[in-house]
Amino acid sequence: MDMDNMMNEMGGAFMVAWLAGGMDSLGGALVLAAAWMAIGGAHILPVITWGHIMTGDLSDTDAWTDNGMRLVAQVVGAAMALMMVGSGSHDAAAAPDMWSFDLWTALGAVAAGALLWTVYDRCDAWVTAFVIMAIAMTAVAGTDDAAAIPAALNFGGASDMGGALIGGGDDMAASLVDWVMGGVLAGVGALVATKVPDLV
Repeated sequence: MDMDNMMNEMGGAFMVAWLAGGMDSLGGALVLAAAWMAIGGAHILPVITWGHIMTGDLSDTDAWTDNGMRLVAQVVGAAMALMMVGSGSHDAAAAPDMWSFDLWTALGAVAAGALLWTVYDRCDAWVTAFVIMAIAMTAVAGTDDAAAIPAALNFGGASDMGGALIGGGDDMAASLVDWVMGGVLAGVGALVATKVPDLV
């Protein structure tokens, strides 16, 4: 476990949760871009960490530990920011139904993960931040129910989990399952994005 990585993840998630509010705005994209440029090597968003998990060596236990600790650090950093601004200023999304499954939402998560990873892997951080903003805006505009968007893909994943931890969530277990499944689906998309060029 690299303590520098953990501090970077906590600091980056703190900065984004405190200043951005959401990734579906120009302000959110600018804060995320600044955080990525200022804190080199930090993933900051859980969806990026899940991409690293799924595109890395899945048998490497050290990588699993490092990325798992990054996810924890992101949630802790976001929770600290939410406590600073006051629990009333962050309304956690209603907990999703733990046993529901929507094929189109799942496929959308995979597609968004593939698109995001392609840009993240090939471009500068600021470009990725604007792609995240575009995906978040499309996801919000494409549904009447924001809770239908997997938590890892609404790009507030660390803030949502942090909010649930400090008492803003309805059902922590359901929120955790949604957070993990959204991340895994986005990670599968990232894996597809890295494998398809090799097959063509």
